[in-house]
Amino acid sequence: MPIRVPSVVSHGLRRLDSGVPARHHAVVMQDVIVVGAGISGLALAREMRSRGLAPVVLERARGVGGRCATRRIDGQPVDHGVAFLHGRTPRFLEALDGVPDVSTISDWPRVRKGTGVPCQPQAFDGGERRVALAGGVSGFAKYLAGGLDVRLETNVEALVPVVEPGSPVGRRWEVRLASGGTLRARALALTMPAPSASTLLRQTEPRLPAFDALLPVLGLVQTLPCLTVIARYPEGTPAPAWEISLPRSSVAIHTILHDSSKRAPGSPLMLVIQARPGFSRTHLDDPMESWSRTMLEEAAALHGEWIARPELTQTHIWRKARVAVGSELAGPVAVRLDGGAVLGVAGDGFHPAGGVEGAYLSGMALAERFLEMVPTLP
Repeated sequence: MPIRVPSVVSHGLRRLDSGVPARHHAVVMQDVIVVGAGISGLALAREMRSRGLAPVVLERARGVGGRCATRRIDGQPVDHGVAFLHGRTPRFLEALDGVPDVSTISDWPRVRKGTGVPCQPQAFDGGERRVALAGGVSGFAKYLAGGLDVRLETNVEALVPVVEPGSPVGRRWEVRLASGGTLRARALALTMPAPSASTLLRQTEPRLPAFDALLPVLGLVQTLPCLTVIARYPEGTPAPAWEISLPRSSVAIHTILHDSSKRAPGSPLMLVIQARPGFSRTHLDDPMESWSRTMLEEAAALHGEWIARPELTQTHIWRKARVAVGSELAGPVAVRLDGGAVLGVAGDGFHPAGGVEGAYLSGMALAERFLEMVPTLP
């Protein structure tokens, strides 16, 4: 059960630092600063923009979406994090339906093998709607980012509650960037995984009592790692009859996804193999060749020797892949500093729905909280 707590330009993407020396960066005042361009951060920023504000979203990675990640291998999209989108709330489904010019596969995965437990068992309940995107799940994140000021490859170095003479501490936030730039805003949202948000807050000076109340709450959200192998097979390899395999007894493997079943007819056979959290945690820092070979061999023991003989493999390490089921909070958390600035934390661990739907709804809910707590924004 969820834990209750009190209370881009044309394509939406750009880099913050365009080659201007760090000493020339001015302190820029923003309406709202969002750290993290996952689904939660994008939903929050999109909602704030719809209310007439101009949020800026800072993302350390090269793309948006977080675990809604799609890479291209010789032009073929491969979802190596979230494999499909699912939900039941009208607000989320309306957003999903808004993605333009996207070919979708309803009810994917339609054919399952094995009796293992999915990451989110509710995805296969009768009341849930499941959708795969033929072009990759990152299309949803790119749609949400459209029209937003999203600054990629931008690392946040420090958060500082601004102290001004004669004013209470925390009238506004100062966000200092590794590039040398500085942004200020009255509202700051952290939408990265909860452990990463906690680390950033622990480094914040001056340390305020509000942080001491907030940090234990963030600690309730537990994340799980996931080692992932992408495997492409030679032309002529027979495709499996299933679209998802959920082995119950495997020590290493949690899920095998027949990713190419979502792609255009004739696409090369591609599997995405995801490890169990325990196996991932044990081998997180081992050489990639070691754990990827173990995963391929165990997959072959489950479904045939052909799986151990791909023509190409790629790997990915998700250190904070997903939130442990049952550790989700009932909603986003937000605090107001003595000077009136607000700090909020949202993400898939801050809504009982969990997953992408929970992340989206959490971001939307935090936008509402911000507007209630700081009605005079900007």
